[in-house]
Amino acid sequence: MPALPWLERQPIDPQRQYVAMASRLPLKSYRFIPGFMRDTMRIRRQLGQATGLVGYTLNAGLARKTFWTFSVWEDQASLDKFAASDPHRAIIGRLRPRISPTRFEFFPISGSDLPLAWAQITARVS
Repeated sequence: MPALPWLERQPIDPQRQYVAMASRLPLKSYRFIPGFMRDTMRIRRQLGQATGLVGYTLNAGLARKTFWTFSVWEDQASLDKFAASDPHRAIIGRLRPRISPTRFEFFPISGSDLPLAWAQITARVS
């Protein structure tokens, strides 16, 4: 499955600093992939309404049962509000027993560096 292209939700200011979040989500079993994909669609719909979102992308390594996400936000408060809201909050709670140890990286990023290539994203969370 190819990576979703970078979806820019608002114009990027190359002079501005943003907050980025990269994640690696390895599933424990192949049988969890269909449910994970359904949940991903629900979260993508939520992202479409999220205040403060600059852009996002998702990459699926189905053979390895591993998914990577990358999102960029205006500020930490916008990211925190999204993460604490449903359906994201409920989905993450339901997924915890189905995923192996995850990796999340939060870091400042300049608008002039966006979007990142997948090699750059995965290097942060490998």
